[in-house]
Amino acid sequence: MHGDSALPLAWPLVGRTDLLERIVATLRSPSAAAVILCGPAGVGKTRLAAEATAVLGTEDWLVIPVTANSAISAIPLGALRTVLGDTELDATATSHDSVALFEQARNSVLELAAGRRIVIVVDDLSLLDSLSLALMTQLLAAGVIHLVATVRSGEPLPDAILEMWTANSALRIDVPPLTVSEYESVLGDVLDGPVAHRTAVELHRSSGGNPLFLRELVFGALTAQQLTRAEGVWQLIGEPLGTPALHDLIRSRLRHLERAEQAIVDCLAVCEPVELGDLPGEDAATHVEALESAGIAVLEETGGRLLISLAHPQYVAAVRSGLSRLRIISILLEQAARVSARPMTPDDELRVATWRLDGGKPSDPELLSRAAHLAVIAQDHSAVIRLAAAAVAAGAPAAEMLFLQGEAMWTLGRNSEALDLLERAAAEDIADPTTVQLSGLIAAARASTYAGETLGNSRGLAVLDEVTQRHPILARSLALARAVLLLNLEEAELAAGELVSASPQTDSEEEREAILSMSTALPLSALGKSEEAIAAARRAVEHAETARRPAFALRRAQMVLATVLLQSGETAEAQRATIASMHDAIAHDDESSIRYDELTLGRCFLAKGRLGSAARWFADVVSGAQARGPIAYRDQAKAMLALTLAWQGKIDEATALQADLSPEFVARNSNATLSALWIEALTGDRAGATTRLLEHAAVVTARGHVVLASTLLHAAARLGAAAAAAPLLGRLESSTSCPLVSARAAHARAEAGGSPAELAAAGALWEGLGSNLFAAECFASAARAALRADQAREAAAHQNKSDALAKECEGAATPLLQFTEAPEPLTAREREVAALASQGLSSAEIAERLFLSPRTVDNHLQSTYAKLGIRGRSELHTI
Repeated sequence: MHGDSALPLAWPLVGRTDLLERIVATLRSPSAAAVILCGPAGVGKTRLAAEATAVLGTEDWLVIPVTANSAISAIPLGALRTVLGDTELDATATSHDSVALFEQARNSVLELAAGRRIVIVVDDLSLLDSLSLALMTQLLAAGVIHLVATVRSGEPLPDAILEMWTANSALRIDVPPLTVSEYESVLGDVLDGPVAHRTAVELHRSSGGNPLFLRELVFGALTAQQLTRAEGVWQLIGEPLGTPALHDLIRSRLRHLERAEQAIVDCLAVCEPVELGDLPGEDAATHVEALESAGIAVLEETGGRLLISLAHPQYVAAVRSGLSRLRIISILLEQAARVSARPMTPDDELRVATWRLDGGKPSDPELLSRAAHLAVIAQDHSAVIRLAAAAVAAGAPAAEMLFLQGEAMWTLGRNSEALDLLERAAAEDIADPTTVQLSGLIAAARASTYAGETLGNSRGLAVLDEVTQRHPILARSLALARAVLLLNLEEAELAAGELVSASPQTDSEEEREAILSMSTALPLSALGKSEEAIAAARRAVEHAETARRPAFALRRAQMVLATVLLQSGETAEAQRATIASMHDAIAHDDESSIRYDELTLGRCFLAKGRLGSAARWFADVVSGAQARGPIAYRDQAKAMLALTLAWQGKIDEATALQADLSPEFVARNSNATLSALWIEALTGDRAGATTRLLEHAAVVTARGHVVLASTLLHAAARLGAAAAAAPLLGRLESSTSCPLVSARAAHARAEAGGSPAELAAAGALWEGLGSNLFAAECFASAARAALRADQAREAAAHQNKSDALAKECEGAATPLLQFTEAPEPLTAREREVAALASQGLSSAEIAERLFLSPRTVDNHLQSTYAKLGIRGRSELHTI
């Protein structure tokens, strides 16, 4: 089917190790005779059965495959020809003499086995003819054979097998769909390169975790050039298209539906979800019940309404691909007529307008405009674009609809198109003004969209200035947008100042407080006011979770909460909030939020010291920004990726990435500055690089961005300028409530002071925050300081602690870890022997456990004592 593809036909088996071991162990046991694998078509039952029996085949089992299908089942015993071998059976005669049939079959099987144990593998057990099934059940009961069989979901187990299962001689295993992480693993292997998490999530959603569907979607996406590499990472663009083979497979399952059931399936494929009362035909409930029992449709109760959808996303694509364009139009318009004939909810209005538009009979401009606004509430950005464009074409006021289109384009990451639409909206607003409020909304959207361009924040501020000059009344509402842009420019004091008099455009006091809470959280965090920032962000999240119609999406509030948590050192909760936000953003195609969340996840892992994981997320941002937008995140992520690689000692790769960044961007972005100077410190003039880090930190401090300033000063301390950085960090610490700034200040003081105890205390502080890399650096420095103080035992203990933490840091090779004066390290065997000796085991006992001689154990212990500066076993427990 895909012989000309570069991809393998047989994909790696992932996520099935436990199931595989369970099947094999069950068949090896004396009590179980059969394993039944249940699940939907394509989930991997057949592959799992083959892999399990292949293991048994290497253990002197005879494996006999049997394929059941409707054609063979019409022939009595037709499916068992491979079991019966060359034995000639008179099926008519033996069917009346079950004993004779059993004896012939038993003798035939035993002759084939030649003393080996036998396992029969039956694909689609439910399709076996009754005589074959009865004979196989007899052979099972007699202990002649073992059975591994697959059964599709929705198909009943044969009574004979069910009886065995209830008697505990058969095991039923429901084969689950694969997870997103398993998709990432298999796709990385098959495509020979990293796959963006967002792509894995989209493919998982489209395939439902079904390996067969996944394979066909990947083939189809590659053929359609929807699946492409961007900056070395695979990205899926648009809805994945399945192959004709996949559609044929799905349609074959629907081939035997009754006419009324097929009509419902067609309607669902075009219009899902559909309320039960809106389905075509009479007695729809009975037909839906049959479709649900067959696993074709699913029911979900939402807001007191019973909604029906097809059971799998690919059913929609397969059914639609078999419908003519005229048939689809007919279904759309008929469904619109049915729903509009009764009282409609706002959701109904949106769907009817969309159906009519898709059916070539668009509604009047007023209904299209209302539907576009409803699509905004539903966060259906593609629908917003289509409905708003149709409203303009139908004669609706242009400025507002162009504004809605532009905002939707921005959310989808299509910045250049968004800017074009918003500039047109601004021009229409000037030529044919409606309300000052709309002018403000258009200006804020333009400014945000400019911020999505590299170095676009200043241009966005200019847009806000120009509109405020024309409409001074907008100054207080646009202060919110100004604050965001100023904070992007690292002007924390100015951003906070803008918010003092800011007033959102809303008549709701609840919304006003929520918007101000979310807007003030980030400036407060930048200023180092962590407690206030976190409290404000939590209020915003609470509003988004509880309000009937919140002023902003929950994921946006979660993004803010994650950022302020990360900037205060609460990395674990920040990571959880970011993952929740990102998956919601993926579900709503919110590319701007996805890029932000990917970047935040990279920063979370960097803060933890998990450098390989951080690099993966930063690479996702670079690739996603290039393929999907917004482009501004690309350079931010490149700077962070270059820094991460430098911390891993991959200087050449880091240098190449850094070279892609413009000097103007590096000068304006502190993380890019940090990356450039870190690389310079390791490849050139370290003293000059740290001096410039201190100078840049002073500039950022003057702008009030305490968290960024402390980042730069901490880096200078880690590069050898602790004496100069410590006092500056101390002053920042005294002016803030930020635990992260305090940890950085403690680390710099300890490095400057050189006390082993203070360095170990700083390491423990970092470890408590989950920052293993910085903790490892502190303990490595403590080991060097202890060694200089002739404290060999303490030095070894600190070095051991540093080594253990560094192992969690995925390739960390920073200067404080690389260049060490620590004592000669223990070998792996010396550590193993010392650990057992510290538990009180004698040399003889250790020798027996490790398969060594007692003399060798004693030699290892003597070497350990010398390296650690201790006198004997009694002091090993302190190491």
